[in-house]
Amino acid sequence: MSRRIVVVGGGVVGASLAASLIERAGLAVTVLERGPRDRLVGSTGHAPGFVGLLGEAPVATALARASAACYERLEHGGRAGFDRVGGLEVAYPPAAMSDLERRAALADGADLGARVLDPAQAVALAPGLVDPERCVGGVLYPQDGTARAGVITAALKDRRPRRRRVSLRRAGHRHRHPRRPRHRRLHGRADAARRRRGLGLRSLGAGGRRAGRPADALTPVAHPYVYGPPHDTPPPRSPFVRWPEHHVYARDHGDRLGLGTYDHTPLPVAVDQLGTDAEQPWPAEPFDAAVRRALDLLPARRRFTAQRRLNGVFSMTADNLPLLGAVDEVSGLWMAEALWVTHAAGAARSLARLMTGATPGIDGLDALRPGRFDGRRPDELMDRALRLYGYIYATA
Repeated sequence: MSRRIVVVGGGVVGASLAASLIERAGLAVTVLERGPRDRLVGSTGHAPGFVGLLGEAPVATALARASAACYERLEHGGRAGFDRVGGLEVAYPPAAMSDLERRAALADGADLGARVLDPAQAVALAPGLVDPERCVGGVLYPQDGTARAGVITAALKDRRPRRRRVSLRRAGHRHRHPRRPRHRRLHGRADAARRRRGLGLRSLGAGGRRAGRPADALTPVAHPYVYGPPHDTPPPRSPFVRWPEHHVYARDHGDRLGLGTYDHTPLPVAVDQLGTDAEQPWPAEPFDAAVRRALDLLPARRRFTAQRRLNGVFSMTADNLPLLGAVDEVSGLWMAEALWVTHAAGAARSLARLMTGATPGIDGLDALRPGRFDGRRPDELMDRALRLYGYIYATA
């Protein structure tokens, strides 16, 4: 008899996990998703696709490297899932350059091939995003890139392992189909799904905060991202850009510019305010002021009036690392929460191995165990998480 697994959440994490699990014999996998069938909702549906490999914690770097390697092999509908365009960190005030050099040294230790650049070199790599009047230098991470979360998720959902087939009953008839996970609409809580099917995995994204302990360690936060008007002509391909000292990041999406900022007072989102699509109404402040400051970092000719404003929601923890692994107090329940596209596929593949008794292949996963915050007050965990808002690669 097959071991039956339910994955609650059909975004990039859930799809990655299902694709990894169906590679293993003796498993029947069902993915439950409450969103509509014709589009992605939740955090995955809004992900702007920045994939920076270097994390301050080695385990984060390992997960990001494994994720990028997976995404690079995926395509759907004639579109690639990942472009290794590189990531560029730039400094405007001279004092900011020292931290970029520190991170470059950290990247060298992780064999990421980072290169310290002078101002002219940095501007030449992304002339549409870096202001030549203010740039004092930068660091290029050539293995970084940009992901198309929708393409990746669709490709993973369609994945069928070779040489393995399973009988599925549909509309009262027995058909032979290449083995793939079943995707169903979600009606009800993850706990109910686990009781019905015997083993469960929660990958609810921003909505994971509803799931109870140990999800009390999750802090959903609101975050602004804006898109400019369409380009008249497609620009040359360039790296995405980060201004770490200003907590701002930007990229060219091919048809328009996109820009996000953490340079504002963190805005936690209450559980009862979370909808189904990880998006909140746009607050005039503090987001408007933060976006204006962020746009001022661009060359004057590339500053824009936002054509679309997104107030997206993602989950944070008190140490800026995800919750990944078995839930100690509930036998057969696993969690994969507070994960971005950056780490999703690597985390999912490691978790699939843990769930099936195999070696995960990545060191340091014990630092991500869901129960590590047991005994801490939720308000304390929220305060610590909010202090880390904006320092996305740092850990507590």
